[in-house]
Amino acid sequence: MEATTRDAAEYAGILPEFIIGITGHRDVADDDPPRLRDNLRNALSKIVAALPNIPVRIATGLAEGADTIATEIALEMGINVLAVLPMPRNEYRKDFSGDALAKLNDLLADPRISVTEIPFIEGDTAAQSDQDLRDGQYSLLADYLVRRSNLVFAIWDGEKNGLPGGTSDVVMRYLGDGREASPNPISNEGRIAESCGNIVAWIPTRRKSTQSAVDQDQPVYLISNANYDCYWPSGSVPEPILTRWAGFDGFYLERVSDQGRDLPGYGLDDLSGGLDSTELLGLNAEFIRADQIARFYQTRSHLMFALFGLLAAAMGLAFLVYAKLLADKNLLIIYVGLFIAGFVGFRYTHRLHLHARHLAYRVLAETFRVQYFLILSGAGKTYNPRRILGLTSVDQFQRFEWLQEAIRVCEPVCYFGHHPRDKILETVSQGWITDQLKYFEKKRHLLHRQHHRLEKIKFALLVGSVVGALSLIFFKKSLIHLDMMGYDGKAWLVFFMGLLPLWAAVWELYQGKMATRELLWQYANQTKYFRAASYEIQQVSNLKDGQKIVRDLADKALVEIYMWSVHRFHREHEPPAAG
Repeated sequence: MEATTRDAAEYAGILPEFIIGITGHRDVADDDPPRLRDNLRNALSKIVAALPNIPVRIATGLAEGADTIATEIALEMGINVLAVLPMPRNEYRKDFSGDALAKLNDLLADPRISVTEIPFIEGDTAAQSDQDLRDGQYSLLADYLVRRSNLVFAIWDGEKNGLPGGTSDVVMRYLGDGREASPNPISNEGRIAESCGNIVAWIPTRRKSTQSAVDQDQPVYLISNANYDCYWPSGSVPEPILTRWAGFDGFYLERVSDQGRDLPGYGLDDLSGGLDSTELLGLNAEFIRADQIARFYQTRSHLMFALFGLLAAAMGLAFLVYAKLLADKNLLIIYVGLFIAGFVGFRYTHRLHLHARHLAYRVLAETFRVQYFLILSGAGKTYNPRRILGLTSVDQFQRFEWLQEAIRVCEPVCYFGHHPRDKILETVSQGWITDQLKYFEKKRHLLHRQHHRLEKIKFALLVGSVVGALSLIFFKKSLIHLDMMGYDGKAWLVFFMGLLPLWAAVWELYQGKMATRELLWQYANQTKYFRAASYEIQQVSNLKDGQKIVRDLADKALVEIYMWSVHRFHREHEPPAAG
């Protein structure tokens, strides 16, 4: 737990947290705050109650009005606050005056509030007006809230004014999961519960500028579907989302536990030149932990597969000895004992979900790896790994739902300024593309040799079975008169003829459980993708083209690992209709 405390102190805001993004009007009507505060307290209390373990934090730009009210309520309730300023604080202060400026300064000085500043947009700004520059910075804040928030609180009058970076824009973009087209409102009648995407807690409020009545006076949840093309209202958080949150809460417990901490940690920062970016350091720490936990469950899962294979082989051996050599009831007792041990072990393993946990954490670790180099290259602003997760349906599997929440935890406040621009492509090429290419080539050759060796063994077993059958046909009498340890040669030959296919079948079953062929396909495909990217990125002459190659490679790499996980999961689980 000392290591966990150190991580939390060093990577504040990066360690997994449940982030509630706040968006709302600056000009909340004067007579609305009392009701607004009560609604906020009630809504926040329900969320905190649903998440007993993972830290809950609100993320806000600390603008006057809704942001300030939500911040004050959160601090009263003991909920931590992450202030994400759309620009350096001295510049941001220019947008405030009078009491609003005094309130901002008080909040910035509050030790309970962690402050992160979004740097100014890189590039040629000479042709832009000051207002255009500031609007661009506010747009970066909206981007961050859409990408990072596990839930958005919208303190909103419900009017869609289409203002870029405004409250309605953030709400629609979040429900659409960052896609350009706004989702369509539909009725919630007959909705399929499993199709839930993102969720917005709408806290209705009136604005000074309009003073128009708000149709909705009680908080309501807006739920988008899994395709993020439509949304519907709900009076409560749907059960699938609560299940997702519970899984995310459980993930946090494993993240801060000692599970797998004794395993060596292979970080990404060693490959990328030891950068001192706080966000990259935090993402590196999350990758190491996810990888450690994945390997922890992988080792135990593979061990159980091997033990089940040995049990099956031992059961077959006991039965063959009983049937062909020695009809002793003790052999049947051993057979039954092995069966019971295998059944108990299977139930125990099934209850621990070792295989599913291994796959889920491997998906998470590889997603973090891709996100690390997307951030490093600056290519991730328009990239959404949840899109790939949804297309492959990995997050639809039981006990995988929380992945949709977990892959948000390392979203940076912006996708630039993490590395000198002239060295970005070289660093990404060496630290990710070349390194992964070497890894996949090595693994592919290793599995190739193992596969050919096993094919030779299987061929030898087949030849042995044929030779045994021919011996029974042509040398039956000679075998009967051959005495070996009290048994004739025929009995021994029949025994070994039964033993050879048994071993072959048990080994084939083990290889099937390990999905060796799928793994070989994955390594072959990944080798092809990374080799092509390695060649292409050496040919580009500008950062923009290099970033496109990185995004394309991210798509292919994630699809490959996600689809491999789908295949592995299906090997261990019956189809839904068979349950």
